[in-house]
Amino acid sequence: MKYIQKILLALVAFVLATGCIREDNDDCDNVTIYFQYLADGDEDVLYQYMKKVDLYVFDENGHIMGVGHYGESDLKTFSAKPSFKLTPGRKYKVVAVGNAYERTEVVNLESETDFNNIYLQHPAWGTEEKVDGHDHNYMGLQEFYIPATGEFTVYRDTVTLYSAHVNVEIEINGLPAPENTREGEHPFALSIEQSNAQTDFNGNINVEEKGTCYPTLIYDYERKCYRTDDLTLFRMDDHHGHIDEECCSHELVLVDNRDGREMIRGNIYNYLKYYEDEIDLTKQEATLPIAITFNGVTGVIEIPDWAVVDTKPEWN
Repeated sequence: MKYIQKILLALVAFVLATGCIREDNDDCDNVTIYFQYLADGDEDVLYQYMKKVDLYVFDENGHIMGVGHYGESDLKTFSAKPSFKLTPGRKYKVVAVGNAYERTEVVNLESETDFNNIYLQHPAWGTEEKVDGHDHNYMGLQEFYIPATGEFTVYRDTVTLYSAHVNVEIEINGLPAPENTREGEHPFALSIEQSNAQTDFNGNINVEEKGTCYPTLIYDYERKCYRTDDLTLFRMDDHHGHIDEECCSHELVLVDNRDGREMIRGNIYNYLKYYEDEIDLTKQEATLPIAITFNGVTGVIEIPDWAVVDTKPEWN
């Protein structure tokens, strides 16, 4: 793996060149890629949601040529100058991935030319470590042709990014506060089974790969409830904005750590169907709000009061 990484770094240095050396422009960057993200409106709001974008460059056959990494300071001035060099007279593809941090890795990049088989996933996926959620990822794909004009020209194009995640806010009401508040010692454990584990470079979830997510619970003394904090999952709709049981087979499970008893279990697809008028996960900046409420020993899964104005009766 380290050997492959060295090869990629060498490719980056070759493809994503910097600056001009000779007067004949042979060493000049000739491609500028702009990024934009419209969220759920018509205005570019990329800088409000992304601090980092990785740009993967492919030839027309899908072979990786290099990767460019752009931080917040780069993005603010990215449109001011050409950013890398490609040979004119050829077709290329670029894939932009936003906010790939500690909870994101790209797999099959070197071995695959089919974008359906190149995936984003959590680095702990397939290991003994627990997946605790995903980054606030965004993705965009653009294909273009650089014409051979016979003279030096700069080609410019734009990649529009789309959300690859869903914000999830879960609260648990009616349970006693923990006696020991150190991390990992809460008496209750939350998990989301059958969670989508991979998103491909075309922006589609891989419905064949499911896993269990173990979000961290914190106890909110002000609200007197357990809740998740900055929990993000891969999207639950397909590329056409439809939610079905194949894309959303998630099971929400709460367990009492003290005796291993399963306290409550609920199917998120059924939950979304019940609250389809209140919750829209097809939005770019979609939020999934869930409240688990205990009255004595009985627990229900319902939409939180803050999420809607007129809530429906309890859902089981």
